[in-house]
Amino acid sequence: MKPTHLSILFLFLSYLTSWGQEFTPGTSYFDNTGYVEYIPGNTPLVISVPHGGYLEPESIPDRDCEAYTCTRDAYTQELGRSIGASYFEETGCYPHIIINLLHRKKFDANRDIDEAAGGNATVEQAWYAYHAFIDSAKMKVETQYGRGLFLDIHGHGHEVQRLELGYRIFSNELQMADDNLNNPSLVEKSSIRKLVEDNLQSLSHAELLRGSQSFGTLFDDALVPSVPSTADPYPGENESYFSGGYNTGRHGSSDGGNIDAIQIECHQDIRFDEDIRAAFADTLVLVVNDYLNYHYNDDYNDNYCNIITSINDDFHKEDIHIYPNPATNQLFIESNLQEFQISIYNGIGQEVLATEWNGQAIILDTLKDGYYFIRFHQDHIPIKTLKLIKQ
Repeated sequence: MKPTHLSILFLFLSYLTSWGQEFTPGTSYFDNTGYVEYIPGNTPLVISVPHGGYLEPESIPDRDCEAYTCTRDAYTQELGRSIGASYFEETGCYPHIIINLLHRKKFDANRDIDEAAGGNATVEQAWYAYHAFIDSAKMKVETQYGRGLFLDIHGHGHEVQRLELGYRIFSNELQMADDNLNNPSLVEKSSIRKLVEDNLQSLSHAELLRGSQSFGTLFDDALVPSVPSTADPYPGENESYFSGGYNTGRHGSSDGGNIDAIQIECHQDIRFDEDIRAAFADTLVLVVNDYLNYHYNDDYNDNYCNIITSINDDFHKEDIHIYPNPATNQLFIESNLQEFQISIYNGIGQEVLATEWNGQAIILDTLKDGYYFIRFHQDHIPIKTLKLIKQ
């Protein structure tokens, strides 16, 4: 009897739970089929490589390649691994990376399960594993940092040699004026909807798509032509453009959540040569870090995976204690200090609560459940930092 979709999902989640979800950053893990690789990270960045696989086992039939594209995105798996290596070299930290090792003719990890697997039970199990690994990475990002970014890496063979950045906004929509791009109906479908609603500089949707600090313009400034960007705000009438597929929609913030998503379609000029590909991986790391620093946390480029932990935690260690921890609606403080200031930060370093303390309970009703850091200071001098769980 062929297993149902739900039974396959249950089996995979049981398998994931058997690890206790304790992953070591930078170490490869594989699902039960052996066709999906997960390299866990410790930064607010998740990278997916759905079409770079090489494996073509005879036991798995080819998908319907007349109805669906079965061409492998050449060198995108190599590019994804290069990005991981460059990220570690630059920061000492790891992004989360999920790679489909099967050839696209066997498994398309950027489609819904029916189109992705062609009804094959093994591929269906790999499909659930692929997206469960992404979901697990996203959960870890939200727990550690509050918010994050998901990048889906692809390759295109279009005539114009440039990056095509997909936000689930179609080519004809990008051709609209900024006021139209800022219309709530387009913002709601955007894969960076959460970022539009909450970014450090209060930039609009149009500015985040093609303004001076948009993802595309940061690449363009690094001499990697990109669309949309300030220099190339939208594809021309007869120019091909990928606006973002299943993964960008499923794992982005258009339907809610705190993880934004961008599909990156990489042109052949930056994929096919090994040295150029490595150089592009270095550039992508710098651009991503600047993007996170500009829009999510302006301390990111100073701390990377150690956000806020650089705060001096050695002065007056014995003076302050908090309870209960985890806390629900109230937090109590014991200290032999008479008064001090309190700042509470979420996982990516954004201040979410600030108050003076002189013996009262701290009300946490406005905070969402999750991990936080509490910084205690007097006269702007940090005296202690503690971790807090709100639940």
